[in-house]
Amino acid sequence: MGIFGLEPSEMGAAAATSEGAAGDARSHDGSAALSTLGSALPGSTTAQTAPQLGTAWEDGVSGWADEVDDLAESTEKLTQDAKETDSGSRGFFELFRGHLRGGS
Repeated sequence: MGIFGLEPSEMGAAAATSEGAAGDARSHDGSAALSTLGSALPGSTTAQTAPQLGTAWEDGVSGWADEVDDLAESTEKLTQDAKETDSGSRGFFELFRGHLRGGS
């Protein structure tokens, strides 16, 4: 059987990196670039459809960023749960070891 383990510090770093990626994605306004493209080609099909593409782009990026934020939040919760489980297990095994040694 394999072993599954979590390193809380690595999980915390992964959550922070995920949050940063979501923030970075939100800060890059693709719709503004597409609007500029549309205005550079007045009267063209591109000029007519660029705003729609920009809106769809922003909606897609926003949805992705929301999901990544959810992943980061879940990772942070998992990390906290792992820390609490480790702490509880440590206490149990210290108590158990004390009983094996004839302690109270």
